[in-house]
Amino acid sequence: MIEVELQIPAHTSSEHVVRVVEQVCISDGLTCARNGTLAGYPSCIHWHFKLGTQKGTLEITWWETINRLWFKVARGRTGDWMDGNIARLKRKIEDSL
Repeated sequence: MIEVELQIPAHTSSEHVVRVVEQVCISDGLTCARNGTLAGYPSCIHWHFKLGTQKGTLEITWWETINRLWFKVARGRTGDWMDGNIARLKRKIEDSL
């Protein structure tokens, strides 16, 4: 499993974080395959992003309660497209916030 933390400036609105995550991922060619929440992180926003029909799912979670945004790639959900994309997405999202 891979987890990557993103740096979020203090006092950034939740709406801005959501908008930036979705815009950056879509502009990078990713498709949102799922958008919901996770029981372990009350009131979080959780996405599953995919790249076309390629194997792999990038999970992104925003938990406003503790100002935490992170990427996760679960075991068995990796894809060849992820290595370069994760670093680029992290940089683009952080720069846009």
